[in-house]
Amino acid sequence: MNHQKFAQRGLETNRRRSTLQILLLVLFAPLLAVSAHGQANSDSSKFAVFADAGVAVPHGDISTFLDPGFSLNAGLEYMITTQFSAEGTFGYHRFSTFFGGNSHVYQVSGNGKFYFVDESRKLRPFVNGGVGAYVTDSATAHFGGNVGGGVLYEVTRKTGIKGSYNFHAFSAGSTVKYSTVQGGIRFRF
Repeated sequence: MNHQKFAQRGLETNRRRSTLQILLLVLFAPLLAVSAHGQANSDSSKFAVFADAGVAVPHGDISTFLDPGFSLNAGLEYMITTQFSAEGTFGYHRFSTFFGGNSHVYQVSGNGKFYFVDESRKLRPFVNGGVGAYVTDSATAHFGGNVGGGVLYEVTRKTGIKGSYNFHAFSAGSTVKYSTVQGGIRFRF
């Protein structure tokens, strides 16, 4: 009996891993193609990588069973103009459960970001939004989206720190809603 549970758990882990790998490939392959094209034809400073960490707060019905938890994002940003960019984001959001365990959501999304001021300013407030896939503990991908805003402070031409808020929603039978509040760092290359 224990062998069957172990085998089932292994199959579920492999299915989750395969789903995430496919989602990452679908999202980042076009970004890498744009990256290669952009580097061949323009200044390489149009690209940035970022990492953010913070808190994820559940809303609505799921807040009955889930408590706030840890949130982590990483991604690639491409500056289309001095005020508009496209970015690919991979996010991990962990919530504590009422029963003492954890529930996990993996996010793979494409976003547009609009900066209210151009690159001549060090303090750059922005709004962002996008759509993508949200993968839950059952290894099922759900279509969803996020919308938010924040501020980027460019310490140097290539290094910045940022703070952001995003509201996320996806459908998994019923609508799952949560917010993330994060701080992070951004490097242009």
